[in-house]
Parts: sequence; structure tokens; C-alpha cells
Amino acid sequence: MKSMTSRERVKLAINHKEPDRVPIDFGAMRSTGIATIAYNTLRKKLGITRGLARMYDFQQQLAYPEKEIREMFHIDTIDAGQAFLRKGSNWREWELNDGSKCLIPKYLDIEIDKEGTVLLKDKSNTVLGKKPKTSLYVDQSYWVYGNLPKIPDSFKNEDLAKHMWAVPSPPWHLDVFDDEQYRLFIKNIKELHDNTDYAIMLAVGCNLFEMGTFLRRMDNFLMDIYSDKEGTKRLIDKLVEGYMKFLDRVINGVGKYVDILQFGDDLGGQGGSFMSPDVFKDIFAPRYKKMWDFVHSSSDCKIFLHSCGSVYELIPYLIDAGLDILNPVQTTTTNMEPEKIKKEFGEHITFWGGGCNTRDVLPVKTPEEVREDVKMRIDVFANGGGFIFNQIHNILANIPPENVIAMFESAYEYGKY
Repeated sequence: MKSMTSRERVKLAINHKEPDRVPIDFGAMRSTGIATIAYNTLRKKLGITRGLARMYDFQQQLAYPEKEIREMFHIDTIDAGQAFLRKGSNWREWELNDGSKCLIPKYLDIEIDKEGTVLLKDKSNTVLGKKPKTSLYVDQSYWVYGNLPKIPDSFKNEDLAKHMWAVPSPPWHLDVFDDEQYRLFIKNIKELHDNTDYAIMLAVGCNLFEMGTFLRRMDNFLMDIYSDKEGTKRLIDKLVEGYMKFLDRVINGVGKYVDILQFGDDLGGQGGSFMSPDVFKDIFAPRYKKMWDFVHSSSDCKIFLHSCGSVYELIPYLIDAGLDILNPVQTTTTNMEPEKIKKEFGEHITFWGGGCNTRDVLPVKTPEEVREDVKMRIDVFANGGGFIFNQIHNILANIPPENVIAMFESAYEYGKY
């Protein structure tokens, strides 16, 4: 088979056809990437000394994979956010927990208190997240509706943006409803499309279940979906109303330049989904369908949903709602074994991830054992297309660079059809 471009390769795989090789992703969204500490050790191992890593995701401390490493590992995808903040003046230096350095966006509002806790704030100076001195991540510390006895009867738009994950990563430092910033948004993504052949993923979020937990806290919202279904629907309908306007603006601007729109909602835990299939079908599935039908009718963009955990029971409803791609394919959870989900759902959705065990293999095994794990998973997932290689979740700070190298090298080696 003749060689093809990265964009062609990814599109073919998503359409359940076998390209020349399995497409490889590294950092096209905020759960397929690498912690900046691990990225710095990887850069050192590879002999890359020029400049500093750009840590674009402060909450999870994730770095953008740079062009040199993307080419080295035969990466086929890119985060649309990499089209932005290209000038050095948009960034400032930051010191990580291990003493190594990186760059972070200047627009972030960050303070360090006397105990060394990093405080992540919004424009109103509310502390939305905290990163203790010894922690590797930022934890949410403010829930706008968290202390209310129930979901309120009405919602202020400013309240719905008052949570840690609303502190943006690029390109959402721009307001696409501001005409000048909208033009910049379109221009930069168009340039990325025209000047590269990567498959471009744009994170739109549009979270439903997770947004309830961001606003109400996990404990409250898990009770809300059973004890206050009408309130839950009222909240989610308010969210979807805003999301539909946002999606319309995004698609009208860059729908022809973006290949994949990334939605997000962690719907499961280690042992199963956070709700029964009946509750999911009643509350969440119709609202996903409304958004995803609009995307499909208005563009050629594919729908990518990031959901951690065991979502086996929910996959049929996600497929019916219009899902194209599931990530991270957490095969270490109940009923999510590679052979099982490929056999049952592989004709209907693309699996983006699941290519290396990030819990039991990548952190602790030898490079050769990493290679064996990658090969086994490609053998299962790649048949007939419908598979984009990525590890199960982000490469964390303590992952040995030798294992990262082994993983990507074996994905390229074993992924050839």
C-alpha cells in the first residue's frame, strides 16, 4: 500500500478501513498526552536541549509535544491549540516539582501562598483550584452550587463558568463570540490545516455529567441524578442551550479545517458506570444526540468522546446518539477487555487509545515488556481499522523515558498493515 498523509491515515481508520499503518496520537487532547516532568526527562533522553517545554494544561501539568518529537515518533495528530500562542512573549518561565523548568501561558492568573500552595484563580479573583507544594496536579477547590441543598431553579451564565476546568487551555483563551478574537481563532486553525497534514482535533468539551459535578460536587450530583431528575434535566438543558450556540459558532468558523471535535465526560469508574443505563438513556443520551446530530449535519467533523472508566453498559446508547470515537478505552476496568469491546462494538465506533496499559505496564515494566503489551493490543484493535494508537491515559510524571520511546517505536513497528 502506498504511503499516505497523516490526515488521510486517520480519516481512513475512523471510517473502519485499514490504512498503510495504524495512526499514532501523542497529545492531540488533554488525556492523550504527557506530564511536563516526564516530557522534560524524555527530551533529555533524546538529546533535545533547545528551548523549554510549553506546559499548556496547568491543571494536569501537560506539555505540548513539539515538532521534532512528533516527527521522531511518526505522530499523525495534533491539538488545534498548538496553532496559538506561538510567540515567546505569550509564555513565561515556571519551575516544576522536580526543579526542571518549562513555559506556561502568561494569561494564567496564578498565586503562590506562604505554604507554597499554588492557587489557580479566575478573573474575579476566586480561587478555583489548588496545587499543594508536593502535589503534581491542581485539585478543584470551589463549587459554585456545592453548598446548596438542591439544584437551583435558575442559573447565571457566570456561575456556569465558575469552576477549575473553565480556566482555559489554548485556544479557549480566546472568546469566539468576540468578532476580533473569532477572526484570529479561524485564521490560526486554517493555517494549521493548510500548512500541515496532521489530523486536527479541537477540544470543545460540552460536558454534561462532569459539568454537574464541577458545579455541584461529585457527591451531590450523583444524588441529584436520582433524587432530582427534573432539576438535573433543567441544569443540563441550560448547558446544552449554551453549547449549541458555541458549536454553531465553532463549526461556522473552522468546521472545514478541523477533523475531530473532542467532547468530554467521565461516565464511569473502575467497576462500572456512574449511573444505570436507564438513567443515562433518560437524562444524558438525548442531549448528546442533540449536539452530535447538529455537528454531523453541519460538518464532516467526527465526534470524539473522552470518558474514563468502565462505560461498557453505556456504549450502545453512545453509538445510537452518534458517537464516532471513544477514548481512552480504559481496558483495565470491568467489561472493557480489548477482545470483548472490539468484538461487540468495533464495527460501530473507533477506539482511540487502549494501546498500552498505563497502570500496570508503562510505569513499572521493562521496555521489552512495554513492546509486548503494545503488540498484543494492536493485534486485537487494529484489524479492520477503527483504531488510533495511544496509551490508555496521559503519560504521568514518573514514567521512564525508555518506556515512552519503546511504546511509540513499537506502535510504529507493529502497526503496519
